[in-house]
Amino acid sequence: PIEDKAAFDLIRSYSPYDQVSAQAYPPMLVTAGLNDPRVTYWEPAKWVAKLRELKTDSNELLLKTN
Repeated sequence: PIEDKAAFDLIRSYSPYDQVSAQAYPPMLVTAGLNDPRVTYWEPAKWVAKLRELKTDSNELLLKTN
């Protein structure tokens, strides 16, 4: 994907982090695991931070890390 723009664009098109926009979101509980070998704990934290910055509603957005 580094050298293939089409592959990069495809991956980015389904990346949750890159799809966040300024809009209303439903209440959410996002979970992360310190020992999850597939998704490191900072990825959900980064996603929640971006959601909190851009969302336009007052619904709860919680992050639980275990």
